[in-house]
Amino acid sequence: MSISFIFVSGDICSSKPCGDNAAKCIALHSIYTCLCPYGLYYNNTDCHKGSIFPGLITLQLSYSASVELVNSTLYEEVFLFVTAFFRNAFRTETSFGQTVIVQIQPSLSKRSVDTPMSITVMNIFAEGSNVTNETVTSAIDAAVEDSDNITAYRATTYCAVFQCDLNTTDCQEATYPECTCKSNYSKTAWDDRSCSDCNSECSVANNKYCAKESGIPTCKCLINFKMKDDGRCVPCAVGYAGDNCKNNSELILIIVGTVFGAIILSFVTAITIILTRSKHKKDPEKKSLIQSGYFNSKDSGNTGPRMFPRVQTTSGHVNPGYQSNNPYVMDHSSSSKALESDYDDEYEIAKEPDGFRLQRRY
Repeated sequence: MSISFIFVSGDICSSKPCGDNAAKCIALHSIYTCLCPYGLYYNNTDCHKGSIFPGLITLQLSYSASVELVNSTLYEEVFLFVTAFFRNAFRTETSFGQTVIVQIQPSLSKRSVDTPMSITVMNIFAEGSNVTNETVTSAIDAAVEDSDNITAYRATTYCAVFQCDLNTTDCQEATYPECTCKSNYSKTAWDDRSCSDCNSECSVANNKYCAKESGIPTCKCLINFKMKDDGRCVPCAVGYAGDNCKNNSELILIIVGTVFGAIILSFVTAITIILTRSKHKKDPEKKSLIQSGYFNSKDSGNTGPRMFPRVQTTSGHVNPGYQSNNPYVMDHSSSSKALESDYDDEYEIAKEPDGFRLQRRY
C-alpha cells in the first residue's frame, strides 16, 4: 500500500519560516518542516544542492492509516523519531544536510496484528562531500544495532524516491531520474513526474478525445465512433450509436420497421391480386347463357332449314334439270334418311312466259 502525503498548510507556515526561495513550508501537528525540490536540501532559510542516498528502513511501530496525514500526531511522532535516528547515525559526518521522508507504507516482511512501517527516505549530504554508499550504509547499520525500533536498513534506487507516476510514466534510473511517458500519454509543461495528457494522436481529426478517468488520461473515441483493434476510431455500423457504439436502439427500430413494412407490402400485394382476378373473372350464369345461345344458333344453322331460304336468280332461266344451287336445300334423292322440311310452306321457282311466279305446294 503506497501512501501519498497530504500537505495541509496551517497558521504555523503563514509567517514564511522557510524563506522566500525554493523551500516549501510543511505544517505538521505542532511543528513544521522545510522541504526543497529533488536533489536539494534545506539549511538556513535556503535550498542547497546535495548528494542523495536513498534508502529503506523498517520501523517497529504499529502502522495506522492516520500516518498518511502529515498534520496528524502519528506522522509527527514518526517524523521526529526518524530524523533523530539519522542525525545520530551521521553525527560524525559534517557534510550531512537533511533526512527527507518520502513514503510510509505497511511492511510486507511481517504479517501480524501490529504491522511495522516500511519508510522510504532520502539522506542528503552537501555537494562535493566524500561520502559513498558504503560509508552511508555502514553508519546506518551501526545505528540499527543500537536501536530497539529500527530493525533494518537497505539502500534503494533513485527512482524509488523520485516518485514518477507509475500509471502514466516509466522511470529511467539515474541520479536525477527521468519520467518518460508511456504509450498514448504526453507531459504538460507544469508536471515532470507524470504524463497527465494524451498524446498528439488523440485528436478530433482522428475522431478521438482525451478524458480523465480516476485522474489518468484516457484516449477515447468520439460519440458514434468505435475503437478498432488497431486503435483507429471508425463510424458506428448502421443501427448503432453512442459511446463506443454500444446503443443498438436504432437497429431495433430498423428491424421492426422492416418486418412491418414487409407485412404491409404482402397485404397490399394480396389485395391487388384478388381485385385483379375478380375484375377479369366472368359471371358463371352469364357465361352459361352466352355459351348456350351460341351453340343453339350454331346447331340450328347446321341442321335446320332457314326460315327464309335464299333466292337464287339466273339470267331468266331455271337451272336445267332443276338442280338447286342453294346449298341449304337438301337433295332428297341422295339419302333416304334425309330430314324433311318442317315448314308448312315451300317455295319453288318456275319458269313462266311472263316471268317468275311463286307456287305453293301442300
